[in-house]
Amino acid sequence: MAEIESRDKKPVPGVDYSMIHIPDDNNLGTGTFITMLEPNALAKINPIVSSIQNEPVFQLIVSINLAIESVTAMIGKADNTPPLSRKVFSLPKEMVVKDAHRFDVGFKDWQ
Repeated sequence: MAEIESRDKKPVPGVDYSMIHIPDDNNLGTGTFITMLEPNALAKINPIVSSIQNEPVFQLIVSINLAIESVTAMIGKADNTPPLSRKVFSLPKEMVVKDAHRFDVGFKDWQ
């Protein structure tokens, strides 16, 4: 059982880094996708979209939208089909937009 971790530095404007962590290389359907925003990114860029994909098998997209105070996470295949799962979360009302923020999206037993 080996871990898999891949980190991209500054993949898109406003994102300091994004990282995928798979704790067991025998179970690629379980892990965490991390998006670390730069300080003040929420105040300057809207929405901020962070994604990872392994075509055509896997795609995870995270959209952080301060204007509607939400984070949307979508997971599915990277083959131009609609997402298999989509969840929307509310941003905290007291979020300080000038700070750096980390968003973790976990997935389990995805196929």
